[in-house]
Amino acid sequence: MCGGSFVLKNTAMNIRKIFLSIIVLSAVVLPGQAQNDSFLDFYRQRTQEFKDWRSKANSEFTEYLAAAWQEFMVQRGKEDPIGPVAEEPVYYNPQEHQSASHGLPASGRMAVPAVVAPVPAVAAEYAGNGMVSIDFFGLQESVPFAENMRLPRIMASEQDASKGWNVLSQSDFMPAVEAFQDMRDKHALSDWALYTAVKKYTDAVYIEEYVNEKVLTQMFILSQMQYKARVGSSGGELILLLPFTAPIYQVSYISDGDEDFYIFSYSRLNSQDPLYTFSDDFSGADRKLDLVIDKQMVVDYDYYRLKTLASWAQYVDEEVKVPLNIPCVKFTLDYPQSDLLIYHRSAVDPELQKAVFTQVRYKILKDGMDELEAVGFVLTLIQRGFDYKTDYEMFGRSKPLFVEESFYYGANNCKDRVLLFSWLVKDLLGLDVAMFCYKGHVACGVALPGEVTGDGYDFEGRRYVMCDPTYIGAPVGATMPKYRDVQPQIILL
Repeated sequence: MCGGSFVLKNTAMNIRKIFLSIIVLSAVVLPGQAQNDSFLDFYRQRTQEFKDWRSKANSEFTEYLAAAWQEFMVQRGKEDPIGPVAEEPVYYNPQEHQSASHGLPASGRMAVPAVVAPVPAVAAEYAGNGMVSIDFFGLQESVPFAENMRLPRIMASEQDASKGWNVLSQSDFMPAVEAFQDMRDKHALSDWALYTAVKKYTDAVYIEEYVNEKVLTQMFILSQMQYKARVGSSGGELILLLPFTAPIYQVSYISDGDEDFYIFSYSRLNSQDPLYTFSDDFSGADRKLDLVIDKQMVVDYDYYRLKTLASWAQYVDEEVKVPLNIPCVKFTLDYPQSDLLIYHRSAVDPELQKAVFTQVRYKILKDGMDELEAVGFVLTLIQRGFDYKTDYEMFGRSKPLFVEESFYYGANNCKDRVLLFSWLVKDLLGLDVAMFCYKGHVACGVALPGEVTGDGYDFEGRRYVMCDPTYIGAPVGATMPKYRDVQPQIILL
């Protein structure tokens, strides 16, 4: 399938130019009535050009979808390079180490609250009144649904996909697209959150059996918001194919050139069935979904719940309560598993960060700790402040936790503890950190000033001293016995 490729790609630049000019012009304020009238006329002209372009692009894409699709090989989901972590934490034995301890004194394993049961997912309901009510993990929003958007029953074929796209492009779809954009801006929704909302929207307006109609509508809405998305045909059903800015683990995918498109289907794919799809994206749709959460979901304070960290009290010398953004925690429960850097680069809820940083900073200042002592204090806090549980114990599957989730569940493992520890050391103490990656384990390294006794690695001109939040009771500079002679992969955070 090559025909139409130049049209789809060349017009992408035109849409960006028009779209950017509308944004810039909408922010300009010109004095005088004549100048304002002139500005409004020009603004209307550019807006109309944008509408005309969208109409032309949708018409061209309708024709493009009708052409024969190519067969692609479905590949098994990628494996997490770290792999399963240890079933139990390792406890530090001072007799095995020669380095001096710079952490706090070790004590017995502490009891922590039990793991909280999984919470319900997002839900949506369509009552036939032109609006879909979406309960997005506790956030209530409404998104328009024009009845002329409703697709007739379609098959998983090129011709039916083309006909369906034509129906959608001729409908009053823009109020729905604009509502999703407003919802994204209002609550600072990540790309995955936006996709989740779109999926639930289509689930609400179509009954369970109407899989093809749901999938095509999802692709259409995402494409109108400039996200890359494709539909494919396999086993008699349409499936959604989405590219991401980072790899996703445990999800089947196809490769088209240097891009991977991950398969999101309503039915389990049969590995014997071929998958057919096309190779060019809707023009103007040039954004891959980004799993990094630039800003945690914005909610009213009514959606927060205070949690007491009983296990922290003896270390900070007072009761510790932290506010938890409940919609955020519910949302991340089903987040796709990806590279650990995704979690390190994602923002932490500001209310939680303020509460934790205030408590930890106060203790450090009150006790007059230097940098080494402060790192040792944070290390012990993470080692003993959470119960140790594997992903499979907690969720029955592999699932790294975001910072908010560790506090919510009160339990985690090495991957999550390195995230918590590096977050406090980097953002609160202002020290550079690195992640030490082994098969089945992760630890952390801190660039401390001066000479520090203990294990560490030289990397890019600096020494990163070993700090292992899962090696219970271990001081700064102590490596788990199992990994003393293993060279880790070092990743700067």
